Amino acid sequence: MSIGVTHRKIEDILDLQSVYDMLSLKGKTALVTGGSGGIGRSTSAAMAELGAKVMLMDLPSRESQLQKAVADIKQRYMAECDYVLGDVRDVESIEAFVEKTAERFGTIDILHNNAGIGIAGDNADITKDAWDNIVAINLTGPMFVAQAVADKMKSNPAGGSIVTTASMSGIIVNTGPGYAATKAGVLHMTNALAIALAVDNIRCNSVCYGYILSGMHENPSSDPVRLEHTYSRFEETTPMKRCGTLSEVVGCVVYLASDLGRFTTGSAIVVDGGFSIQ
Repeated sequence: MSIGVTHRKIEDILDLQSVYDMLSLKGKTALVTGGSGGIGRSTSAAMAELGAKVMLMDLPSRESQLQKAVADIKQRYMAECDYVLGDVRDVESIEAFVEKTAERFGTIDILHNNAGIGIAGDNADITKDAWDNIVAINLTGPMFVAQAVADKMKSNPAGGSIVTTASMSGIIVNTGPGYAATKAGVLHMTNALAIALAVDNIRCNSVCYGYILSGMHENPSSDPVRLEHTYSRFEETTPMKRCGTLSEVVGCVVYLASDLGRFTTGSAIVVDGGFSIQ
C-alpha cells in the first residue's frame, strides 16, 4: 500500500495547472524598493507586463528617475503603476511608504526587497561611518521593509512573496567586508524569515546576482578607461565570458513572485554566469 498519498485522489495528484495561469500576476500588487535602479526598473516592468499593479520606491533624490520609469511602464504595458519616496535606513520612512502602497493599491502581495549599495573604500580599512551606512541600507533596511510588508501580507488569504536581492558575494568572497558581510547576512535573514512566516503562507527567498550590466558600477564621474577595465575583468573572470543583462535578471524574481514558485521558500537562486562555482 502506498504511504502518504492514499487519502488523495490520483486524478488530483496528476492534474496539472496551466503554466500561463500560474505565471500571471493579474490582481496582485508588487512593491519594489530601489525601484529607480537597473534591476528594480526591470523587475517592476516584468511584473507589470504580467498584470501586476506596481509601486516603485526609492530615495527623494531619485524622483526624476522614478517618474521616468513609471511613465515608461504605463506607456508600454498600460499597467497601474506609481512611485513612492522613502529611505530604507529610516524605520518611520519604511512604515510610511509601505502604508502608502497599501492605501494606493489595497494590499501588497509581492515585495521585491531590492534596495542596496556598494561603496568606495570597502576594504580592511573601512570607516565606521561607511560600515554603518552599508549595513543600514543592505541589511537593516531589508529586514524592516520585510517586516512591515509581512504585516500587510498576513491579512491576505493567499499570503505573499518576499524576494530579497542578495549577491554571489553572499556565498563567496569577491568584495570588501562591508558588501560581503551584508549580502551573506541577507541570505540568513531571508531563510530565518522563511521559517517564521511559513505559517502565514508568506514565502521568503533571495536572488544572488553576479556581474550584471545594471549601471550599478557607473556614475557621472566614472573614468571611462577604468570602467572599461572593470567590465573587461568581470567578463574575463565569469565562466560564460560576459556580464548578465537586465533581461536576464527578471526571470527568477517573476518565478518566485508568481504561483509557479508557491512551494519555494528559503531558497537562494544564483544568477551569476557560473562565477561562484569556479
